[in-house]
Amino acid sequence: MSIGASIGGPRTRFVVTLGPACESAEQIGRLVEAGAGVLRLNLSHGSLESHLSTVATIRQVEEARGVPIAIMADLPGPKIRLAGVVPEHLETGASLTMVGPEEGVDEAGLLSIDVRGVLQAVEIGHRILIDDGNIRLLVVAVEGRGDRVRVGCVVTSGGALRPRNGVNVPDSDPDLPAVTDRDLDFAHAMTRAGADFLAVSFCRDGDDLRRLRSEVSGDAAGFAPGIVAKVERPAAVANLMDVVAASDAVLVARGDLGVEMDIAEVPVVQKRIVAAARSAGRPVIVATQMLQSMIEAASPTRAEATDVANAIFDGADALMLSGETAIGRHPVLAVEMLRRIADSTESWMDEREGPEVPSPILLEASDPWMPAIARGARRIAADLKAVAVLAWTRDEHTACLLSHERFRIPVFVFTDEPVLARKMRLLRGVRPVVTPAITSRDEFLRIATRIATADGIARAGDACVFVHGSGRNEERPTDAIGVIRIDDAPGGAS
Repeated sequence: MSIGASIGGPRTRFVVTLGPACESAEQIGRLVEAGAGVLRLNLSHGSLESHLSTVATIRQVEEARGVPIAIMADLPGPKIRLAGVVPEHLETGASLTMVGPEEGVDEAGLLSIDVRGVLQAVEIGHRILIDDGNIRLLVVAVEGRGDRVRVGCVVTSGGALRPRNGVNVPDSDPDLPAVTDRDLDFAHAMTRAGADFLAVSFCRDGDDLRRLRSEVSGDAAGFAPGIVAKVERPAAVANLMDVVAASDAVLVARGDLGVEMDIAEVPVVQKRIVAAARSAGRPVIVATQMLQSMIEAASPTRAEATDVANAIFDGADALMLSGETAIGRHPVLAVEMLRRIADSTESWMDEREGPEVPSPILLEASDPWMPAIARGARRIAADLKAVAVLAWTRDEHTACLLSHERFRIPVFVFTDEPVLARKMRLLRGVRPVVTPAITSRDEFLRIATRIATADGIARAGDACVFVHGSGRNEERPTDAIGVIRIDDAPGGAS
C-alpha cells in the first residue's frame, strides 16, 4: 500500500458487516468513504469461497483508496440453528417434538436442530428460544438417550419461522466447544488470506481464545490476526476478566446476551464489559441493533440514536452494524448516521469542562516505558494546547496506549507495516498512516508535519507532541517523547 491520507471523522470507530446489500467493490468503497474502518464478514452465512473473494475485493478497494481497511472474520461458533424443512408458522399453544441432526426424518410435528449434544442437556421445564427469543417453547417431556433424544415442547409464544433460524437453550448448559472443527478450518483459511481479526463466538473463558490463538499462530505470513472475544454467554460474563485478558479486543454481543440472560440485565452488563475492557487496555466494540430500524427505514428511531450516543459515553472504541448494512435497504446511510451521531456526541463531550479522564489501566510490569510516555503525552498536549499527537511505531502496543488516553485532538500513528495500520482502525481516536520505511526521527517529523498541515489540523505556530514507540519486543527500546512547533514552510517544523 502506498502512502495515503490519514483517517478523518469522529474518534469513534465503526465496524460494518458486509452482505448481499453491500458486497461489490463500488458499495464497499462507499461504506469506507462514509466512515467504515473495519469490515466484518459473518462466516455463519455464505460459503468460504465467497468470503475469500470478498477479502480480495476489499484489498483492491484499499489499494485504490490508499487507506488501511481492516477485515474481521466472525467465526460461526457452536450456533444452534433449525435444520431441514420448517413450518412457516408456529401457533401459540401448539405441541411439537424437537430432535437432533441424528434423526434425519421429516415428520409432521417434528422440528430438527443442526448441532449434536444439545438436547441431551435439556430438562423438563427448560425454555427453548427460536429467532432471538421471538418464538418460545417450553419443554414438557424428554424421551430417549444418547444420540436419540426427543424433546416434547409446547409453544408458549408463536410466530413465523424461517429456515436456519437460530436456537438458544438459556436454561441448559450443553458441552459445546466455542471453536468447532469447522471454525478452525475457517480460521486457518481467513488467516492465510490476511484477515486482521478473528472474532470468537460463544466463548466461555480465556482458554477458548488461547486455544484458537495457538492454532492459527503459524498461518500468518507476518503479524497474526487479533483475537476478538464476543461476550454473549453468561459463562463469559462470569469469567469476564479472564476473557478480556486473553483477547486483543472485546465485543459486547447484545443479541445473544439478551436471549441467554434476562434482557433487563443487558444494559448493566454492557457497562461492565466496556469498563473491564478499558481497564485492561483492550479496545471494545458495542454491537447488535444499534440502528435496527434502518434495515427498512431511512432514519433511526430516537431511542436508537440515544443508544448509540450512550455507548460512546460509556467509552466504547467502536460501534458495529450487522443487518443494517448486510441486508438493509440503506447500508451507506446507516454508516453515515453512525458518523453523524458520533460527531454530535463527541462535540458535546468536548464542550464539557475538564478533559476526558481515561480509566485506570492494568499495566504489564514488564513495560513501564510506553505507558508512562503515553500519559506524559496527554499531559504535555493539554498544557501546551497542542493540536495533534504524531506517533511513529512498528508495534500496535504504542497505538493502543495512546488510544486509551482518550485524547481529544487527532492522534496520527505512522507505520511502514500495513497490517499494523489496519489493526489500528479499531482504536478510538487513532488515525493510522502507512508510510515507506522511515530511517530517522527527522524524516518522520517531516512526513508527519506535512500530513498534519495538509489535513488542516496544524498551521504555522501550532505545537504538536511527537512520540516514538520502538516496540516492546526490542532488546534496547528507544521510546521517546517531544514537542515540535510547525513553522511557516510547507510541512516544516522547528
